[in-house]
Amino acid sequence: MKPLSAVIIDDEQYACERLRRLLIPFSSINVINCSTSSQKGLDFIQEHKPDLVFLDVELENNKSGFEILEQIDENLYRPTIIMVTAHTHYSIKAMKHEVFDYLVKPVDIDELKTTIDRVLHHLLIRPSKFAYKFASLSKREHEILQFVLEGKSSGEIAGILFISINTVHTHRRNILKKTGARSVLDLFRIENDSHD
Repeated sequence: MKPLSAVIIDDEQYACERLRRLLIPFSSINVINCSTSSQKGLDFIQEHKPDLVFLDVELENNKSGFEILEQIDENLYRPTIIMVTAHTHYSIKAMKHEVFDYLVKPVDIDELKTTIDRVLHHLLIRPSKFAYKFASLSKREHEILQFVLEGKSSGEIAGILFISINTVHTHRRNILKKTGARSVLDLFRIENDSHD
């Protein structure tokens, strides 16, 4: 199995590097970026579309991890998010933002292992339940899905199909809703599963 690509965003360099070191033994996870700048981390996520993001809640300049989540969601791409913070009182808010898991610093290696096991199960097993749902997509949604799986942006798809970017965004949201996918990564896994 190809390792899941992961990004860490934490405004404390020490915390960023410590988590990176803790993840080294997990061959299923490949940390491709560790950023102490929320904006640089967000830019990296939007460009490289990692499978997994470890996100601190309280970032530099009073920026919140929840703000980063909202900006990620605006791009219709949602990697699996694991919040890592020294503060337990954000857990309810994290659930409301559909965060996959919530780890409290200092991160315990056994808790991290449990979380990684759950992530792998979630990404590799759960989507298979939704493979049949491709049948519910319209012809246009199938067309757009194919372009999405080829890695084309909404702007590129709009240009190819001579439709507005807002129409593409609507179709992409409908595709995620109908298939039960939460991100493009889930769509890839559902597509692969449907051909097994």
